[in-house]
Amino acid sequence: MSTAPHLPYGTWPSPITAEAVADASGSTSWPSGASDENWWCASDPATATVRLLRNAPGHEEPVPVLAPGVSVRNRSLGYGGKPYWVRAADSAADRHLLVFTDHRDQRLYRAEVPRLGAAEDDAFPVPVPLTPADPPDREACWADPVTGPDGTEVWCVRETTRAATGPHDADPAVRAVREIVAVPLSGAAAHDPGALRVVARSHHFLCGHRLSPDGRRLAWIGWDHPHMPWDSSELMVADLHDGVAGEPVRLLGGSHDGTEVSVSQAAWAGPDTLYAMADPDGWWNLHRVDLAADRPTATAIANVLPLQEDCAGPIWRVGASWFAVTPYGVVLPHGNGPQRMSCWSPKNGELTELADGWSSFQGDLWSNGERILVRAADPVRGSALLSVPLAPGSGPARPVRPKAEDPLAPWQPLPERRTVYDAQGRPVHFVLHRPTHPTATAPEGERPPLLVQVHGGPTNSTGVTADLEFSFFTSRGFTVADVDYGGSTGYGRAYRDRLRGQWGVVDVDDCVTVARVLAAEGLADPARTAVRGGSAGGWTTLACLTHTDVFCAGTVLYPISEPARWRAEQTHDFESRYVDTLVGVLPQDRAWFDKISPAANADRITVPLVMLQGADDFICRPDQATRIVDNLAERGVWHRFLLFEGEGHGFRRVESVRRSLLAEVALYREVLGAHIAPDVSLDADAVVGLA
Repeated sequence: MSTAPHLPYGTWPSPITAEAVADASGSTSWPSGASDENWWCASDPATATVRLLRNAPGHEEPVPVLAPGVSVRNRSLGYGGKPYWVRAADSAADRHLLVFTDHRDQRLYRAEVPRLGAAEDDAFPVPVPLTPADPPDREACWADPVTGPDGTEVWCVRETTRAATGPHDADPAVRAVREIVAVPLSGAAAHDPGALRVVARSHHFLCGHRLSPDGRRLAWIGWDHPHMPWDSSELMVADLHDGVAGEPVRLLGGSHDGTEVSVSQAAWAGPDTLYAMADPDGWWNLHRVDLAADRPTATAIANVLPLQEDCAGPIWRVGASWFAVTPYGVVLPHGNGPQRMSCWSPKNGELTELADGWSSFQGDLWSNGERILVRAADPVRGSALLSVPLAPGSGPARPVRPKAEDPLAPWQPLPERRTVYDAQGRPVHFVLHRPTHPTATAPEGERPPLLVQVHGGPTNSTGVTADLEFSFFTSRGFTVADVDYGGSTGYGRAYRDRLRGQWGVVDVDDCVTVARVLAAEGLADPARTAVRGGSAGGWTTLACLTHTDVFCAGTVLYPISEPARWRAEQTHDFESRYVDTLVGVLPQDRAWFDKISPAANADRITVPLVMLQGADDFICRPDQATRIVDNLAERGVWHRFLLFEGEGHGFRRVESVRRSLLAEVALYREVLGAHIAPDVSLDADAVVGLA
């Protein structure tokens, strides 16, 4: 009988290559439906575009809806809003009506799309513009198209940014305006901007606009600087008169009487009834809002499903959706970390689970009343786009695509949700990915190197499914701990409020807590513990290297390094006042900014580091990275700096992802020894940078 080879952790051979990770680095988003068809967006690393795909029962293999080169996304809020809307063909028509945004010019287009299976369904439709081209001094983007009251228009959130007139006018918050705008489906506005109609205005930021079933009212969510929507946002409603909103009325949320309430989403249940996700009780729970029949004011507001669990998430994208009102009840996810998807009955208050075996759900749920489509994940089942029928007895939730056998599965760990406690007894949540290999084992008594992963946001949360990028390392004998540090969502307001004014402290302490607990349990080698993260996770990675001696190396992607400069004109509008909440207000808090800033304290970074940055990043600009790199170069600290032309905030191209992973391998060979990952070839062009 053969025995498994004993190989040191970090040296196990693996078929999970950097190329395989790069090829699989795309993601799916924005599911929708048209009749029995399933539609969704899929990022394509090979072309750095977002394709709109569809399939249907009997046509399971996904096919693109639009011609190659069309990238279905927009720049709303900097991270993109829902980029399309589709109206299913009725019984008398054989074509769906599609409205979408093309990233190349950010304009709104319409297209007539044959049903799947129709004779001409293999011919790409010819898009027709619906909105005008931008004038030289303006840039507009359109997000979350929804049908207007009579079906002849789509209503969108239009974000318009005028060009700066000089250095004194650089702040994007001063130059940006958002409105809910009606766009005629006839195409009349493509060459005549006067054919557009502003429906509603209220706040600096707008999202979630939804028409009442009778077309008399419009509801939406708004917020203003310096608030972020997960801190304070307001549910607004207005009566409509000739397609224009009257004076809007705040129903729920916002900053009032010394308290803050966040509203994540609202949906109509009837002409005078709304459901809304709001957190006045500390959790995003389902609230019912009853309105007067003759005016847009609330007659009653009640938390109809009081749970010590979040049922929604933070607004980062226009069009985000966590729940749906259906004839069978309100469909929603809920959980404190692990989630369930359930249908809540307003008749008896009962929750009926709909997707047994799935434990994580994304915030772009779609429903036509009879079924939902939602992206789901689970440690055992992986991730999938689920179609969930709602009628009792109509069958279980099913992935819209049959899951193919994954030949790399034996090299991928089963993620484990865990909670540990810091020195003050506060919980710290994380997901553990253990070293996993079908044959190799480590010598007895050896402990694996640990990579502490720091997510961005910082209001994001960790996933609970196998991640091929993590598996690239775990299959070679590393442990990965993906930390939901204080500030993460999914654990209630108190948990995410822990980061307010403490960015660079709480997040760092929580990462250190996880590293030390795993070392104490014998699951990680404290002398071989590194930290990695991008965006806000890049900030925490730098702060960990600046303010602690726990980590032997760091991988930093498109970071914030100097909070005093990551504000106003130095970033985009959405986050241009975020540091007011995370750090403090200038100039009165200048001493605190200087104390926690990695850039101001870069001399304390003494361990090797890899810095990875997109040249076109307008959210975390390259100078945030080069401040650190220049300091390391002056002091002779080992580092690599890769600047990717054509990349923004997050890498979309296959080659960028591949080179980033190989640069990280080079880092660990420098720190942990040349024997690390010996099966990975580091070709010169993949790791070229400044040494």
